Amino acid sequence: MSIKIREQAGTDAGRKFDYQMAVALDYLLTHFNDDAIILIETLEDFAVLHNLGTETEKIDIFQVKTKNSGLYSKDSLWEDNVLGKIILTDIYFDSKANTLNIICNTHLKGQSTEAFENFRFADAFTETELTKLKENVTNYLMKDPIFSGEISDYIRKLIYIKSALPFSDKQDRYSETLIGKAQNTIAQYLGDENHCINPQVVSNTLKLLIDKQRRNRYENDVVEIDEAIALKGIPSKTVKKIIDKAVETQKLSKTEILQHASTIFSPQEFLKIKEDYPQFLSYKANLEDRVFLEAKNTVENEYKSLTESLDSLDEIARQVSYNCVKKIPYYSLAVIQLLTIIVIYD
Repeated sequence: MSIKIREQAGTDAGRKFDYQMAVALDYLLTHFNDDAIILIETLEDFAVLHNLGTETEKIDIFQVKTKNSGLYSKDSLWEDNVLGKIILTDIYFDSKANTLNIICNTHLKGQSTEAFENFRFADAFTETELTKLKENVTNYLMKDPIFSGEISDYIRKLIYIKSALPFSDKQDRYSETLIGKAQNTIAQYLGDENHCINPQVVSNTLKLLIDKQRRNRYENDVVEIDEAIALKGIPSKTVKKIIDKAVETQKLSKTEILQHASTIFSPQEFLKIKEDYPQFLSYKANLEDRVFLEAKNTVENEYKSLTESLDSLDEIARQVSYNCVKKIPYYSLAVIQLLTIIVIYD
C-alpha cells in the first residue's frame, strides 16, 4: 500500500505537545499485546495499524485536540477544519481507515444542555448539523485535487472521544496516569504484579522513541507503507522488547543505587542525582541509545585506569565520575555519577 504524505509540520511545542505525546503513549501501552503499529505523523495525528497485510487488516486514524478551559464546541470543528483534516489523512491512506477519531480532553459542547462524551457523529448530530458538517468539510477538501467530491462514507467513520487523560497546567496529572498504565502493562506482560521494574523506565524510553520517530522526515510526498513504518512507526512488540531490556538490566534496585549515591557523593550532588534518576533510567533502558553505550564504555575505561591507584571503591567512583565530565559533555554530572555506580557496583 502506498500513502500520500500531508505537509509535514514543524516542531511541536508547549503543553499541547506534552499532551499529544501522552495520548500516543497511552495507545501504545494499550495495544502492546496486539499485532499493531502506531504510525506517528505528527503528535497531533497518528494511526494505529492492526494486522497489516492480512485479511483482518484494520487502520484507525486519530487526531488529538486540546482545550485550555471550558468545553470543545461544535463550532470549533467547523472553524478549525478539524474534520476536514482527519478525512484528508484517510484519503491519503487510500481511504482504508476503519474509524476517524477526534480525541479531546473535554466533552463536546452542543446546545446549552448538551455535553457529548464518546459518540459517532452520524448518530449524535442532527440532520441540520450533518448538512453543515458536510458543506464545511467539502469546501475544505475541494482545495486538494485528490478529493473525489463524495464524503458520506467518511462522515460515517467519524468518532469523538473524550480522553481519560486530564489536561492542565501540570503535566504531572497525566504523567501519573501513564505511569500507572505502564505499571499495569509490565505486570500483565510479566505475569507478576510484584515485579521490581520501575514503570518510569518503560514510560520514558517509549517517550524518547515516539519523539525520535515523529521527528523523522519523508523525502517524497508518496511512500510505501513499509517505508512509512520504518521512519514513523512503533510496533506494539517494541513495548515488550523495552520491558525485556528493563528486566535484563535491573540488577541493582533503585534503593540500592541511591544508597550508594548518598554514601559516595555530597548531599548537594545526591539531591541532583535523585532529580535526574528518571532521565538516567530512560537512557539506560533505551534499546537504540548508542550514546549511552559509548558513555558507559568511557566510564568503564576510566574505572579500569584508576583501580590500581586508589584504595576504596567509593573513592574510585567519585574520581571516575569527575574525570568523565569533560569526556561525556552531553550528560549531566548526576547522570554520569549514576552511570559510574552501575559500572562499579552492579
